Amino acid sequence: MWGCLVLVLSVGFLGKLLVSPITVPDLMAAQAPPQHPAPGEWAVLLAVSAVTAFAVVGSAGRRRPGRGPALFLLTALLLGLCAVVALWVRGRVGSDGWTLGATLESLAAGVTALALRGAVRRAERGRPLPGEVWLAMVPFREDDRRARHYCVVVARRRGHAEVLQITSQDKEGRRDHVWMPNDGWDPASGKEHWVERGVAPRRVPYADFLKARPQGPCPRATWRLVRRRRRVLPARRRMVAGRR
Repeated sequence: MWGCLVLVLSVGFLGKLLVSPITVPDLMAAQAPPQHPAPGEWAVLLAVSAVTAFAVVGSAGRRRPGRGPALFLLTALLLGLCAVVALWVRGRVGSDGWTLGATLESLAAGVTALALRGAVRRAERGRPLPGEVWLAMVPFREDDRRARHYCVVVARRRGHAEVLQITSQDKEGRRDHVWMPNDGWDPASGKEHWVERGVAPRRVPYADFLKARPQGPCPRATWRLVRRRRRVLPARRRMVAGRR
């Protein structure tokens, strides 16, 4: 029983933060005499709502480079959904009884936030996404053979992902490879790694990815380099300088 109560209160508090630009002005208008938020108060309410929405969607998906635009789009979507749900509840409850209406609006917004978060987590479960390092059966370039390799996913296509192979063989000074730090994806081996760059990605069917989860995100400095179109000399000293 206590667990259910804590859950309801937590969901309600989350929803209250998300729809505060709707419920707080209603509360102020219900005072005698009626009051209205000042511009600074509006700014605080909107900031609280936006930060809360950003935190919810930020905790929903996996950490990887290039995720920023999706986070902002999901934040806007969540704020819009919460506003629609809150106004729908208000229309059903009516204007009588601010406490009941605000409580139900907050609960509805909280449930909406958790539902969206769960949907994002389910959508990403087991899916290779651009900017992630995965273990897969990567095809050779010379023939039809395949071998287990770590790789960086650069794009998703129907039926397959496009990847760049990672190798521990020394590729220092080569234009078709760039040094790749182990930060975030290989904390144990102690080996140095290089990843392909400036070459056509390899196609890996989704069934050939060997784990349900990625090894981790591609280091941001490496991701920026492999995503550039122009070819530059992949010297390790340039990578280190770029991370300072």
